[in-house]
Amino acid sequence: MEATTKLTTLAALPLMLLLLVMGVALPADLRSLTIDIMIFSIYAMAFDLLFGISNQLSIGQAMFFGVGAYGVLLPALRMGVGLWAAMLMALTLCLTLALVLGPLAVRLSEAYFVIITIIFGMIFYFLAMSWTWLTGGSDGLTFEVPPITLGFISYSVYDPIANYYFTLTFFIIVYFILKRIMDSPLGMILVSIRESEERTKFLGYDVVRYKLTAYVISAIFTGLSGALYAIRCRYASAEYFSIFISVEPIIWTLIGGAGTLVGPIVGVALLTPIAYYISALWKHYLIIVGLIMVLIFRFSPKGIMGYIVSKIRRW
Repeated sequence: MEATTKLTTLAALPLMLLLLVMGVALPADLRSLTIDIMIFSIYAMAFDLLFGISNQLSIGQAMFFGVGAYGVLLPALRMGVGLWAAMLMALTLCLTLALVLGPLAVRLSEAYFVIITIIFGMIFYFLAMSWTWLTGGSDGLTFEVPPITLGFISYSVYDPIANYYFTLTFFIIVYFILKRIMDSPLGMILVSIRESEERTKFLGYDVVRYKLTAYVISAIFTGLSGALYAIRCRYASAEYFSIFISVEPIIWTLIGGAGTLVGPIVGVALLTPIAYYISALWKHYLIIVGLIMVLIFRFSPKGIMGYIVSKIRRW
């Protein structure tokens, strides 16, 4: 655990500095790709807290991603509220939803937890598809994003540089918040739950309360990623609730290395360019993703970062 913490710290700081420089140095297409990688990395890190740290495999996280997206779109579109107020409303919706559904889910054992999260996700997907008056269905809705206001200064999200640093700010904040949680006593208890839930109960910890805490935190940051994606695209659709959106963070986390926080970022950075560029040339690009997963799991069942950490420990 200590080796993993040191490695993630050493890997993260140069990455943050590089991202700060890349905002003005990258060409437009690569800058756009990097923005998406940062947004999806927030999603992946939030999932890693839930699955990689507390061993809760949710296949319904798209529910929070979609609520975050529409939570920022609808207030701005229908009510004319500012950007910060719309984002706050989106996160509040995700928090409320997690507090309502979480107590029902986290009390269940592993297999039943997976099943109920799938059910939750599919309910919201079918609701989003059928409530076209609210969501626009599969066609979705577009909206004009309010400007980013910082005191007396205002920036347009339509400016690619402003959009880049707007997303980067949240990416850095989320990373350090989640890292602080993972290194805190709360993180240690969640790891204990992952390793042996019964033993953690025997030590006197309220396992359900701690699992619910991880579920709620993950939901909030997943909603944040959905809100940022809607802002970045100026669009949201019912497809944001689809099970494919729920499966993506599982793939990113397993490939990069669950429980490492940096690993999911590596998974996103590896697979997102494939989805963007190769998919435009070959519609069966998921075959390549499958081959990459097979090769990585053949040499390291714990993912890329798990392989690197194991080598460092040997050295």
